[in-house]
Amino acid sequence: MNESPTALEGLPVMSREELLKVALENGGYSTPSLNDTLYLHYKGYRRIENLDQYDGLKSLWLHSNGFEKIENLSHLKELRCLFLQRNAFTRIENLKGLDVLVQLDLSENNIRVVEGLDHLSNLTTLNLSKNVFEDAASIQHLVECKNLSAVDLSHNKLAGKDVVACVAGIEKLTSLNMSGNPVCSKVAYFRKKMIVANKSLRYLDRPIFDNERATAEEWARAGPGAEQELKAKLLAKKQDKERNAMQEFRQWQESVRTATVNNNAEVDVDDAAVLRDTMEALITAVEVNEETQVEVVESKTVEKEKENVDPDDFAAQKVKSLSLYLNSKGQRKTLEELLVDSSKVPAVVLPPDA
Repeated sequence: MNESPTALEGLPVMSREELLKVALENGGYSTPSLNDTLYLHYKGYRRIENLDQYDGLKSLWLHSNGFEKIENLSHLKELRCLFLQRNAFTRIENLKGLDVLVQLDLSENNIRVVEGLDHLSNLTTLNLSKNVFEDAASIQHLVECKNLSAVDLSHNKLAGKDVVACVAGIEKLTSLNMSGNPVCSKVAYFRKKMIVANKSLRYLDRPIFDNERATAEEWARAGPGAEQELKAKLLAKKQDKERNAMQEFRQWQESVRTATVNNNAEVDVDDAAVLRDTMEALITAVEVNEETQVEVVESKTVEKEKENVDPDDFAAQKVKSLSLYLNSKGQRKTLEELLVDSSKVPAVVLPPDA
């Protein structure tokens, strides 16, 4: 279709005024070159145009429009992410100049052959799902994309044994989506063959773990019998590891319980020394002569007249204060209990020089 959308009445057009409006609506700048992201999706545009002043773009969203041709993008030298899904493209073209492009989404179009990507030396992530690729020849060009690591080819029409060898030729491929293609069900042992053929693959519609790779390689080397033996050995090893881990955990639990009981049964030596000295000071204060009472509070001596202080009340206040102190230290015995039998206060052995 060669007719410009500008001639079609009522259809949105990517005019300079429209681009400025969209940029400002999404928190962008009125100076086109200052924008690094431009959201132009779901607008109903029919042609990619008037982006020449937006040469600072790093991310461009053009999906879900009515584009039929990829064009007017080669000047975007800093573009890293390009989203072109859900349009009406039939060819991959006019992407030269996008030297730093890392991610390209062309899913849900009408593309039949992969082409025009080999010059994108930094391209690592490519989404080509829901197009119309049918065989290995239609995707052979992917082998020339030297840095591709993640490819989505799901829900195409790929069939034939040679698809396995073709995809395995993508040397840095680590993630591949192939679900929804006939090859997955019609080629026997497709998943195992893919895992064996591509040593770097870590994801094929679901994660590939080390055990699965090991059993797949054993299957390829010695057949199904050897594969089953290896699976049994790996399962036994896993069960032993889990059993040992549980045993270690239970031993740790028991050690924590024992340590807790022992700690609760012991009186800290420093706390015992404080308790002993404080009790001696209390007894001395209660038994002083009838003229005065001596009370020690925060290392200060305060003298109180006998007629103003009842010795019994004075001792009770001391007991209460010391009980609060012991409770703050986590002691399980109250001072009243210790006063009943002074033998309950543990002896404190001080260093010779103390």
